[in-house]
Amino acid sequence: MLDQLLSTLQQQAAPKLMSQFGLDEKQAGGSISAAAASVKEVLGGNDGFGIDDALNLFSSAKNTPAANAILGSIGGVLQSKLTGQVGLDASKASGVTSMLLPLLTDLVSKHVGGDAKNLQGLIGGGGLAGMAKGLLGNLFK
Repeated sequence: MLDQLLSTLQQQAAPKLMSQFGLDEKQAGGSISAAAASVKEVLGGNDGFGIDDALNLFSSAKNTPAANAILGSIGGVLQSKLTGQVGLDASKASGVTSMLLPLLTDLVSKHVGGDAKNLQGLIGGGGLAGMAKGLLGNLFK
């Protein structure tokens, strides 16, 4: 399932990144990898977020303040990775972040559907570190 999520994200996002932001193929791939790495970093960082917060983020329900905080943290980390690792200027990085985050959360949400069992199926081990490893660890090999 994780490989399917990655493949879908690459199929949806890469052409849009290249056409809307003028990225080359390497920059588009790097941006997608940076998005997954950012989610993994934030969810694995023990930043005080609980599984309920992550479950809310990856559901169709309106985000709670804690889920929005997770999303904001992911956005900040992603923006930094896009400028520092991918080499995008701040303006492009902001646009790429705005485009990629909803795509990534939507893909995971469609699989999870707000159901803790589906989320546990993706995350494997307990805790957010386990969730990050299970949910995103195989996305970007």
